[in-house]
Amino acid sequence: MQVYVFRRLLNIFPTLIGLSLIVFLMMRVIPGDATALILEESPTAVRKDELRAELGLDKPLWEQYTLWITGVARGDLGTSFWTNRPVTEGIQRTLPVTVELAAIASMVALVVALPFGILSAVKQDTIWDYVCRSISIAALSVPNFYLGTLVIVIPAVLWKWVPPVTYRPIWEDPLTNLQQFWLPALVIGASASATLMRMTRSAMLEVMRQDYIRTALAKGLTHRTVVLRHALKNSLIPVVTVFGALVAGLLTGTVITESIFNLPGMGRLTIDAIAQRDYPQIQANVLLFGLIYTLANLAVDLSYVVLNPRIRYG
Repeated sequence: MQVYVFRRLLNIFPTLIGLSLIVFLMMRVIPGDATALILEESPTAVRKDELRAELGLDKPLWEQYTLWITGVARGDLGTSFWTNRPVTEGIQRTLPVTVELAAIASMVALVVALPFGILSAVKQDTIWDYVCRSISIAALSVPNFYLGTLVIVIPAVLWKWVPPVTYRPIWEDPLTNLQQFWLPALVIGASASATLMRMTRSAMLEVMRQDYIRTALAKGLTHRTVVLRHALKNSLIPVVTVFGALVAGLLTGTVITESIFNLPGMGRLTIDAIAQRDYPQIQANVLLFGLIYTLANLAVDLSYVVLNPRIRYG
């Protein structure tokens, strides 16, 4: 197991290097650059050529990339073009917001998806199954930006209530923090729970058709015991796979929801950096997103051993 984990951790490095090269080249290909935007915002700024030299943009692309990637290897992700501060400060400020949002949304998805997915499978082709499937299809069909707008507008019109606009960390004001997070978490968790519910139902149906399930029922075990003790555990591997991908997606893909609910998370930071052509901030953020995805995949693979002891990694 230790050898397998070590190999997987080593494989992360070429993945991140390839990702860093792609995002570096993509940012240089898109029209516009940071110097033009900075000079527009600051009429007294130095001339464009001098500013490019100051930011290191006058160097050949291979030299720019080499300087940046060697800095990353030393733990220096670069300095923001706009704030002139290390990009890690922006990540440290916004990452906790995104992690909290993803954690609450993940809990919402699990609490909704597992029981309703099991119910839909156990009550296959009944009214309960049709209701659960209809809800999951509806949740997948409604875009997050539309659902987010609805959950803001409807309470404001009917009850004159809107979520707090100014972000407050949970350690400063827990009540205000939760008031600001529960609606966006519900919006994100709705689509995530729909995906997870459908996977739970599909996996449960496949397991419930196995011979050992029929044998357990024939031996006199109650249907509840068979479902919860035997069928559920053996159906969790595909569910965990999907859940791992969903969690990684929640940590890296909450841009629209953060913008709608005015949450200062990683998504908004990345969008602002793209609009400002803040290359170091964009490159650092994308590199972090790639690391999150690779570690999430590793965590999912390791969880298989817990769910099914017959699985061995060597």
